[in-house]
Amino acid sequence: MLSPAQREEFEMRGVVRLPEAVEPRAACAFAERIRAFVAEKKLAPSGIGQWLAVRASSTAPLAKACRFADLWGPTVLAALDDLLGPGRWEIPEHAGQVLALTWPQPGQTWQVPDKVWHLDYMAPGAARGLPGIQAFLCLDRVESRAAATLVAAGTPRLIDALRLGKGSAWEGRSADVRKALAREAPWFRELTTVRAGEDRIARFMAKPTEFGGSRLQVLELTGDAGDVWLMHPWMLHAPSANCSERPRMVLTERIRALSAAGG
Repeated sequence: MLSPAQREEFEMRGVVRLPEAVEPRAACAFAERIRAFVAEKKLAPSGIGQWLAVRASSTAPLAKACRFADLWGPTVLAALDDLLGPGRWEIPEHAGQVLALTWPQPGQTWQVPDKVWHLDYMAPGAARGLPGIQAFLCLDRVESRAAATLVAAGTPRLIDALRLGKGSAWEGRSADVRKALAREAPWFRELTTVRAGEDRIARFMAKPTEFGGSRLQVLELTGDAGDVWLMHPWMLHAPSANCSERPRMVLTERIRALSAAGG
């Protein structure tokens, strides 16, 4: 179960970290299977490029060979029950999807991106209740500036108010949400605009900005093997560059609620 503090964190910021929610040895064993698979299939990319990676589709057989409940375990299942309600979501059959293994490029300069913020779920005006949760499992240590998923913490609350104001006919597509939020929230408008000489890391990550009842801040979903992040479905998020010395290894799954109309 989530603690009261964890529940409040999710409700206020749209994301919560569950340290060692998955047995670390199980997470590390899965990471080892990935390494062996990549070596056997000779999938490791070569060359230089910010988004050099082993595609998620290439490692799909590994996740399909593992049952969701067996890997993610009772702590994560109980947390999903807390957020979505027991019996209001269906346990996926397979473990999920291994995110693209973003390859290390230690010589790069890491920066907060401006162009790739998006939603994976639509945010329609007709939705009632959470349409789901996206879960991330660190299979290996994910350090800062090592291709961790970036989230615009606090944006789910703004998007919820935005979609309700648009009415039930509003579809809430990712591009439409971005445009509407950029018009109404100066912080997000600045996040998606590069300004000469600005220190974007200091501006968007050092401390939160209060706006519309939300604390807006860019966070990295970092952690140790076995750590799990649960993310609100209306969280704007983005990929980041890998300036470390090893590939980013994270498993993800989108959990969909059974009864959120319009989700």
